[in-house]
Amino acid sequence: MTEITIKPNIYLNIQPTQQFSTIRIEFNFSTEMQAENTADRTLAAKMLENASTVYQSQTQIARALSQLYGADFGIDVLKVGRLHVVKAHMAVIDPHFIDDKQPILEQALAFMKTMLYQPMGNAEQGFDATIFNRQKELLLDEVAGLEDDRPYIANRHALQAYFDETAQGLPAYGTSNAIEEADELSAWRAWEDMIQTNRVDIIVSGDVEPADIQPALEDLVTPQVPAPVQPFYHQLVHATVNHLVEQQPVNQSQLVIIYQLVIPEERRFAAYVFDQIFGGTPVSRLFLDVRETKGLAYGISTDYNRFTDVLLVTAGIADTQIKQTQKAIAANLQKLQVEPISDTELHTIKELMKTEYMVSLDNQSQVTDRAFIATMTKLSQAEWFAALDAVTVADVQSVAKEMVEQVDFVLEGAGDDADE
Repeated sequence: MTEITIKPNIYLNIQPTQQFSTIRIEFNFSTEMQAENTADRTLAAKMLENASTVYQSQTQIARALSQLYGADFGIDVLKVGRLHVVKAHMAVIDPHFIDDKQPILEQALAFMKTMLYQPMGNAEQGFDATIFNRQKELLLDEVAGLEDDRPYIANRHALQAYFDETAQGLPAYGTSNAIEEADELSAWRAWEDMIQTNRVDIIVSGDVEPADIQPALEDLVTPQVPAPVQPFYHQLVHATVNHLVEQQPVNQSQLVIIYQLVIPEERRFAAYVFDQIFGGTPVSRLFLDVRETKGLAYGISTDYNRFTDVLLVTAGIADTQIKQTQKAIAANLQKLQVEPISDTELHTIKELMKTEYMVSLDNQSQVTDRAFIATMTKLSQAEWFAALDAVTVADVQSVAKEMVEQVDFVLEGAGDDADE
């Protein structure tokens, strides 16, 4: 990866490869997540995706993308630890694959800059009201649809119960109430703040050289406050486990257990391996014992987020098997704490992790996602494999002993599934 500082707080990261027929370009705007402006940032992202002063309708945007041989453009919002990120992405055909002398890459960058830096509106009135209100309605519909996703809701409520900071417990879009209260001017001001103060990481994957990209970025707005961006969130361990039960009219209950797992940076690969052994793969302890052997869960898995020190256990279970599942999860963790895993199990998990890593390199969006995270971790592919290989049986057992249960959340079925 080649990293170039374009301006203070604006960085270009190129992932040179001839593997793909497209060039993928990402603009990542990162700032510390704040509960009061997350909804506004999300609505601003929706506006930037759907209109600009040059392309004022979906028809005009579609025509512009068609002229770029069917290029794809979109904007997402996401959380990375304590950061809120607005990610604009575009995939355009590699110019080497066409005979046309059209400067496709230059035009693609011009299109992205237009959409991101020339929104439809003004500083006095905000975004165009008609388009804004439509995008607001669509976003509220999306959020309302998530209420039917019981595993998602269970995870969200458990995380809200765990985090001491309100912003950390929020999803990337904020809340439906905050979306309702936002207006075209508040969203415009969120966009202005994004352009003027956010760290910008521009990731490019494809058969390109810095000289193909850098000149087109020299005129970007320089952030006024080039402050360091810190993705890691840490909080003090809670002295007691927070046991929560919520009821909804569904047949399948959802169990979410949150463990705090504070691991030094130099030991994080041991935590990755532990997560995969505990519940992160189809050959994990929880999957094989709790689901396959005991038949207590329809599905069970773990997810470790080293940016927030959270290891999440999630399971879909029958409401009559909640206590048995909780006991089985605790027993599997205790076993990992007191009994060393075998060399064979460790080797198997490492090989699965390497395979997953290599498979991800066949997906260009995952390549750029990894590159974005690498801007914060400064870890190359070779270093990633070396760090994984260095993890020992003792390292995994040591991580298991660091697990501290913090939240036990049950979304309990009331026996009358409204979906039936």
